[in-house]
Amino acid sequence: MDRRGFLDILQSQLTGQMHEGKIAAHLRYYEDYIQSQVMKGRSEQDVLNELGDPRLIARTLLDTDTDNGNISYEEYSTEDSGFSGDSYSEDKRQVHSFQDKPWYEKLISLVIFMGILSVLIRMIGRIMPSLVMIALGVYVISFLFRRR
Repeated sequence: MDRRGFLDILQSQLTGQMHEGKIAAHLRYYEDYIQSQVMKGRSEQDVLNELGDPRLIARTLLDTDTDNGNISYEEYSTEDSGFSGDSYSEDKRQVHSFQDKPWYEKLISLVIFMGILSVLIRMIGRIMPSLVMIALGVYVISFLFRRR
């Protein structure tokens, strides 16, 4: 079996049982993995033997599929992959994390956070002496009234 045969079997096993965008994402992943290993000097057949039966891979992917189709997989619809579609998700919701942001956005976020923290500490520092005096006054008054 060659790369194309492996990917065709994998696609046929997933089609109709998983969102089209996820299928394209999985196919792209395996295609990229095979290509990267071949570029490292391994033979295509060795890589395919290591991966194993595409039917078993498809079964594992289906068994572990927990997504209900809310994530967009449009970035996997490139023309060069051979596995493309017009639209993979109705709502086009993207998943983002803090790690996806460039360094300057992280720096700006950190500076803003530190500024807010500094303002809060200054406010507490200015209010604290008054709060201590009020608490001390309440304690003294309650102590005097208990003695009577």
